Amino acid sequence: MKKLLLFAFTLFFLSVNAQNAVVQGTVVDFDQFPMPGALVTAVQSGHSTVTDDLGNFTLTNLPAGEIEITVSSLGYKDVVKTLSLSENALVIVDVQLLQGTNELSEVIVTGNYLRNQAKALAQQRQNTGVTNVVNADQIGRTPDANIGDALKRISGITIQNDQGEARDIIIRGLAPQLNSVMVNGERMPSAEGDNRKVQLDLIPSDMIQTVVVNKAVTADMDADAIGGAVNLITRQAPQRQRISITGGSGYNFLSQKPIWTGAAIYGNRFMNNKLGAVVSISVNDHDFGSDNAEMEWEFDAAGNPSIVDYQVRGYNVRRLRQSYSLSLDYDLAKGHKVFFTALHNDRKDWENRYRLRYRDIESNGDGTYTAEVRRQTKGGAASVNNSRLEHQIANNFALRGEHLFGNIKANWSVNSARASETRPDERYISYREKDVQMEITSDPGEYTFLQMRPVTTPNFADFGLKEVTDQNGFTYDQDFNGRFDLEIPLVTGKTNTTLKTGLRVRTKRKFRENNFTEYEWINGDNEPTLGENGFQFERGDSYLIDGYWGSENSNQFIDPAYLGGLDLSNTSEFDATDIPEEYAAGNYDANESIGAAYAMLTQNWGSKHRLVAGIRAENTANSYEGFRYDIVEEIASETNGDASYLNILPSVLYRFSPNTNTVVRASLTNTLARPNYYDLVPYEAFNSDDSEIELGNPNLSAASAWNIDVNGERYFSNLGLISAGIFYKTIDNFIYYNVYDDVFNGETYEFTKPENGGTATITGLEFAFQRQLDVLSPSLKNFNLQANTTLTQSTTSGILDRDDAVGFAGAAPLMVNTALAYENKKLMVRLSYNYAGSYVDEYGGDAFEDRYYDSQHFLDINGYYEVAKNVRVFVELHNILNQPLRYYQYQSQYTMQMEYYNLRANFGVKLDL
Repeated sequence: MKKLLLFAFTLFFLSVNAQNAVVQGTVVDFDQFPMPGALVTAVQSGHSTVTDDLGNFTLTNLPAGEIEITVSSLGYKDVVKTLSLSENALVIVDVQLLQGTNELSEVIVTGNYLRNQAKALAQQRQNTGVTNVVNADQIGRTPDANIGDALKRISGITIQNDQGEARDIIIRGLAPQLNSVMVNGERMPSAEGDNRKVQLDLIPSDMIQTVVVNKAVTADMDADAIGGAVNLITRQAPQRQRISITGGSGYNFLSQKPIWTGAAIYGNRFMNNKLGAVVSISVNDHDFGSDNAEMEWEFDAAGNPSIVDYQVRGYNVRRLRQSYSLSLDYDLAKGHKVFFTALHNDRKDWENRYRLRYRDIESNGDGTYTAEVRRQTKGGAASVNNSRLEHQIANNFALRGEHLFGNIKANWSVNSARASETRPDERYISYREKDVQMEITSDPGEYTFLQMRPVTTPNFADFGLKEVTDQNGFTYDQDFNGRFDLEIPLVTGKTNTTLKTGLRVRTKRKFRENNFTEYEWINGDNEPTLGENGFQFERGDSYLIDGYWGSENSNQFIDPAYLGGLDLSNTSEFDATDIPEEYAAGNYDANESIGAAYAMLTQNWGSKHRLVAGIRAENTANSYEGFRYDIVEEIASETNGDASYLNILPSVLYRFSPNTNTVVRASLTNTLARPNYYDLVPYEAFNSDDSEIELGNPNLSAASAWNIDVNGERYFSNLGLISAGIFYKTIDNFIYYNVYDDVFNGETYEFTKPENGGTATITGLEFAFQRQLDVLSPSLKNFNLQANTTLTQSTTSGILDRDDAVGFAGAAPLMVNTALAYENKKLMVRLSYNYAGSYVDEYGGDAFEDRYYDSQHFLDINGYYEVAKNVRVFVELHNILNQPLRYYQYQSQYTMQMEYYNLRANFGVKLDL
C-alpha cells in the first residue's frame, strides 16, 4: 500500500508540473438543464471525455495552440467550439446543445419525455459497465409515489411491496440486502432494526433527478453490491433560474379518502454564477388501507396439507411523507469547486389493524374443525392519534470537492447519514374464545382461497380478555464516510491511459432498544368487553371483508379510541409487568468500520476500445453487544463479540464500439455482501405463545460473488435502442435462514438461525427495446415503445438438511416491463405494464415449508396536457388491475398471505418556469 501511494504521489508531482493546457466546462440542453453522457472531443489531438451526471467535463494534456472541440449527444445538434490555448492554461467553456439532429439521430427532441429519454440513453451509451439510466422526466411522469415504484420499470429489477407501495429492491434475483442503494454516491443507512435493507418508500420520486443502476461495478465503487448498485442523484443547481410548483389531490378507492400532494423547486445561480443553489420540497398525505388474509399450513395425521393458523386482517393507514433537499455548489477558482448536499426524508405511518385469528386448528373428522378464536386491535396512545405510529427519518449531509492540479483530478468527500425508526406507545388489546366449532368453504376466485368461519354466530359474552400490552421501539443507523480519489493521466492522445486511485473510510453504528409491558386491571370488573366497547370494522367498498370475515359479528373489535384513551400509567387502576422475553434479545449495539483502497487503470485505444482493470481491498471490522434471554431462569444476560476480515476484489471491464451506433461490453467483477448486524449477535429470542426460537450466529461469513456480464447495444437512428445481454453469478457463503424443529426444555420448538450456505449460481438473459414507431408508419411518429425482459435460472447447494433442487431466494424467473407513450408538443399519455414471476422468498425446513412470492401484474396510466405555456395538468391511475400482494407455501394453491389495495388516482397542476 505504501508503494502504491508513493507511486501515485510521484505521478501527481510530475503531472502537476507538466506543460499542458486543460479545458473544463459544462454542457447543458436548450432549457439550460445539465447534459450527462455528452461526448466531448478535441478534434486535432483526439482527446475525448464524457460529461458526468451534472454535465461537467475536463479535457487534460491538450497541446498549446488553436484547437477545436466537438460536443455531441443523442437527439441534439453537434456543437463545435474553437479555442486558443497557451501552455499551462486552464480554459473554461460552457456549451449549450440545441434541438436537432446528429449522426445518430434523425429525431428532433422537443417534448420533455423525449428529451429526458435522450439524456438517459446518451449516458448509458458512454458507460463502460452494464448500466441502466432513468432521467427526471421518466421518473416524474410515471404514477410513482416513491422512487421504488420508478425502479421496478428497469430491466432486471423487481420490487417487494409494503402496504401497496414499493419498498425493497431485488436486482437480477438478488435479495435487497445484497444490493447497494446510494444517494449521490454514498451508501444510505437502513431504518429497519435487523437488516441492511434501504426503505425506498422513504424517498419520493420527485426529489430525484437521475437514477443510475450499475450492474457491473468498477474498482472505485464500494464492493458490497452483488446484485447491483443503485445511485439516486438528487436535483442539482440549474444554469438559470428555475421555479417549479406542483399541487394535486387524488382518491384511494379502498379507503375512499382523498390524497394530497405538493412539491416545489427553486434553483438559480448567484454571485456572478459562482454559487449555484437548488431547494426542493415534497409533501404527500395519503389515507389508505389494505384487506388481508393469512394462513399457515402443516400436514395432518393423514398426510394431507391442512390449515393450522388462519388470520383475517384489516388495515387503516395514514402516511405523511415529507422530504426536503438543498444542493449548493461554489466555484472557488478555476478548476476548484466545492459541493454541499442535504437531504431530509420523514415518513410517518399511523396504523390501526384489526385481526381475527383462528389458531390451533384441529379437524374433528366430520368436516368441521375446532379452534381458538382471537380478536386483536392494534393502536396507540392518544398522543399518537390512537394509532401505531411508525416514524422513520433518513438524513444525508455531504460536502465534497473537485480540484484540478495541472492534469491531475483530485476529488474528496465527507458524508454523514443517519436513519432512524421510532415506534412510541404501540398498543395491543386482544380477546379470545376457546374450543369454537369452525367450518371451511372455498372461494371460487382466482386463488381458490379457503374461507374459515364459526358454525354459529359469535357471542361477544363468550370472549374473555387475553391481554393489554404497550411497547416502545427505537432504532438508528449512523454512518460517517470519507473518501479521497486521484485521477492521473499517464498517456494522452487517441490512445491514452489513466490511473485512478483512492482511499475510503466508512464507519457505522447500528443500535436498537425496545421494551414491552403487559397491563392488568386491578379491579377485574373494570375490564372492557367486546359488546360494550366494541367497534365494527367495515369498508364501503370491500374486496375481502364480505367473503373472509366469516359470519355476522366476526368483524367486532375493541375501539382504538378506547384503547388509546386508557391511562396505563395510573398505578391505582393498572398493574404493570415488564416482559423481557418479548424484547430483551432484540436489543443490540453493533459497530462496523471499513477501510478500502483501490487502483484502477483505464486504457483507451481510440474511440472503439476501452479497458478498465482494477483491484480493490476492503478491510471490515465489526463489534457487537446483545442479549441472550434464558426462558427457564427468566433473565437476560449480555453477549458480545468482534470479528475482522479482508477482501481483495479484482475487476476487468471492456467496452468495444465498432461504430457510433453499436456498443459491446464484457466484464468480470468480484463483489461481496456482509451479514446483517443483528444476525451476528449471539442472541436467543423466545416466543412461547407460538413455540418459536430465533438464534443469532456470530460465525457468519460475508458472501462473495464472481460476476460475468456480456452485453450488446444497437442504437437506432430515431432515438432508441435494442440490446441483449447475458450474466452469470456464482455466490459463495450466501446467507439464508435455516428453519428446523428441535426439543427445548421438554417441548418442541421451531428454530430459526442464519447460516452460510454453499454455492449459489444465477444465470440470466436481458433484452431491451426502445424506439419511436414511425418505422411502422409516419403517422405513428409521436408514439414511443419501451420494453425489456429478464429471464433467470438459479441453483443452490449447501442448505442444511436439504438435498432437493431449490432456486436462489429472490430470483424471479421472468420479469417484463413495457410502456407505450404518445407525445406531441402539448399532450403526453403513457401506459405502463410491469410483470414479475413467482419465486422462492424464504426457505423452510423442507420443500413444503418454503415460502414463495407470487407473480405480480401492474398496469398504470398517466398523462399531462399543457393548458398554457409552462402550465400542465396531469392525471395518474395506479394499480388498475388491483394486484394483490400474495405469498404461498409450497405450491400456488396454499395461500400464506393475500393483501389487496385497490386503485389509486392522482390529478393536479404543475407550473414550470
